[in-house]
Amino acid sequence: MINRLTLIRTAVAILGLALAALLLGPDTHLEDMLGVSDKIAHAAAFYTLTLGLFACFPRNRRTDLGLIVILIGGGTEVIQSLVGRDGNFPDFAADATGIVAAMLPATIERVRISIRQRPAAARPAQA
Repeated sequence: MINRLTLIRTAVAILGLALAALLLGPDTHLEDMLGVSDKIAHAAAFYTLTLGLFACFPRNRRTDLGLIVILIGGGTEVIQSLVGRDGNFPDFAADATGIVAAMLPATIERVRISIRQRPAAARPAQA
């Protein structure tokens, strides 16, 4: 029987390949057919990819995984400009927005945990 992590990694690999085909292949205007803007499609794709990598590599630091996804987003925009597609900064900014949206809840929780674990003497006085 296939374990859960292998199944998740397989699903995310398929998602990554589909995303690469959509971002680097001929422009299909899929987002127009789905009725969403190009920027929302970029943000949603990279949000999903980021969460997928978090699930695939639970022992890796999320910041490192987020940086890898940022590099992937920047790389796709550069490659798009080389293959005759429109690689531009607003698309990269949408990619980064999706990545930050995926990382933000875990970052906030990490800050909350660190505050709760500090000794009471080190905490600022409350009014």
